Amino acid sequence: MGQSIADPDALAGIAANRAVLSKIAAGAIPATRADAWNPGGWVMRTHPDLTELLEGVAPGDVRIVQGMTVLLDAADRVYGVGAGMSMVWLRIPSGPALDDAIAGGEASAVDELPSWVGVDGWRVDIGAWVRASAALTRELVAADA
Repeated sequence: MGQSIADPDALAGIAANRAVLSKIAAGAIPATRADAWNPGGWVMRTHPDLTELLEGVAPGDVRIVQGMTVLLDAADRVYGVGAGMSMVWLRIPSGPALDDAIAGGEASAVDELPSWVGVDGWRVDIGAWVRASAALTRELVAADA
């Protein structure tokens, strides 16, 4: 695992990141030492194969935050998180796109993250989902600016 480790405190300086970082921090497990399996001193909670899948569809966007693989856009906004062996949380702002994603049955709401969906990274066209989430995150933040 050669991914860069991102500083959650620096990322929390971006308002759009705070809710997802809080959810990540709530489940973070400190490791007894930092090594390849515990990057940054946190037990890795994203399976290496899922991290590799995300690297394949979002090269350059993958970072590790408190033991989870995250996808960051060029402005360091978190738009995706790899959780466990197959789940990928993606930011899909509230509205028709979110409703359609859930109604289609490929996605489900993510507890405590109202503008996020979870998809099984191995059972969907994860590249299309990741690209959509990145684009919608840019639009959401641009609208808030």
